Amino acid sequence: MLNPPTNLIKLSQKDFLRYSKQIVIENINIEGQKRIKKSKILIIGAGGLGCPIMMYLTGSGIGHIGVIDSDKVEISNLNRQLLYNEIHLNKFKTISAQSQLYKINKDCKVITHKYQLNKSNSKEIIKYYDIIIDTTDNFETRNVIDETCYELSKIYVYGAVDNFFGQMSIFNYKDGIQYQDLYSKNINTSQNCNVNGIMGITTSYLGSLQALETTKIIIGYKQKLNNSVILCNLINVQMKIKKIYRQKNYTKIINKNQNNPVKGNEKKNYINNNLILIDIKDNKEFLKKHKAKSINIPLKTFRLYGTIEFLKKYKNENLISICCNKLDRASIVSSILDLHKIQHSLTK
Repeated sequence: MLNPPTNLIKLSQKDFLRYSKQIVIENINIEGQKRIKKSKILIIGAGGLGCPIMMYLTGSGIGHIGVIDSDKVEISNLNRQLLYNEIHLNKFKTISAQSQLYKINKDCKVITHKYQLNKSNSKEIIKYYDIIIDTTDNFETRNVIDETCYELSKIYVYGAVDNFFGQMSIFNYKDGIQYQDLYSKNINTSQNCNVNGIMGITTSYLGSLQALETTKIIIGYKQKLNNSVILCNLINVQMKIKKIYRQKNYTKIINKNQNNPVKGNEKKNYINNNLILIDIKDNKEFLKKHKAKSINIPLKTFRLYGTIEFLKKYKNENLISICCNKLDRASIVSSILDLHKIQHSLTK
């Protein structure tokens, strides 16, 4: 319940002492701390993003935290999943996280779900929580989260990382955008999002952002991220907020057949009345794998005058969708299109 009757919520003397540094913040105060205490948050995934989120929310006084994950701790997790150490190896992450979180704040109720979220169990789990935080690394689970949150009217806080890049957004908030407005459901669901390695610094940064935005929603702070996505380039210390538009039906246009790459002189023949799908991979990557009827415009040619003029012709009549499997390339192209005021969406 995100707007509880705060007159019925009591803070103990211990609460006032423990959270005094938060309560004195004007945007939180006693009313905000009461909301934090009453909140029920579900964190889907107890990995690199999930660890800092769990630690910060537990420390802030969240009343109930649910953690769902079927994985066990591996030694390769320890560079970024700092809630665990070597004594937790080969133990379930949920159980290890619960014991560690109780060391941080034993007043926070930690509920463990020692299995994967899927279509058959998502409603039963998600319905008990106020806000759903997604820290997963695959598109199939994210689509399940998106559909379930939409059906149950739950707020969905999304985060994703890859290498030194990351993105974060809030979905299904006050009739706002959904995950499917950012990424098409036709994405290859067998693909893992983290394909280029990851550092703990990156996951901690993005996880902290997710925890912060979740807290702002709880205390009722005016949300400025609604219908937008944060794009972070940590290697170059850049952050950008990009507006996302509702595009409910565009994904149905893309044919799943992967045959017949589109040559440059055939581009106009493949412009659909509702969609221009542009793949920005290099030529060799494109020939190996691409979506049907996609146009190959490699990143290195995207700054060319002819490319921009070609896209400007269709910016008001068609939906331009940029297809890429790397966040850094997608961010660069998105910046170029924004500079020329060409509306577009991103898919993977």
